[in-house]
Amino acid sequence: MRTIQGCRFRFFSRLTVVAIALGLVACKGIDPGKSPAKTFQVSVPVKTAYERAIAQSEMCLVTEDRFPLTSQLDPDNKFALVRVNMSMTDTLLSNVRIVAESTSKSRVTVQMWGVAPWDMTAVDAMQAAIEFGVPSCINYFPTEAVKSRQ
Repeated sequence: MRTIQGCRFRFFSRLTVVAIALGLVACKGIDPGKSPAKTFQVSVPVKTAYERAIAQSEMCLVTEDRFPLTSQLDPDNKFALVRVNMSMTDTLLSNVRIVAESTSKSRVTVQMWGVAPWDMTAVDAMQAAIEFGVPSCINYFPTEAVKSRQ
């Protein structure tokens, strides 16, 4: 004979297993072949691009959950990384890679998880923040792609 408590326990046990499974699927992070990404050149040195990427990430990508931001600037200012990871799983949500092309130009690759707020809007906003030095969660500045359509 089944008891109501036994049915509830089984129901909540199954619900917990389903929630954990869905959570793990949803948290796989950046997929190099599928996640939104963009590579662009900016007329700023690596250190400036790095500082702007940190400001943008702190403003828009760590969210109210305060996901950890990790960053690295090469001592020679020729390479930098800025990343946002999920707290519990260390899943990569945002990755900004900056490489010097000269003392005043950098090549930047931005890749996001693909789920808001780490989506193509965030990629475009990161590009604008690095190019123009104004952090914002939405790109208000015309990029080369927008200019070429006009």
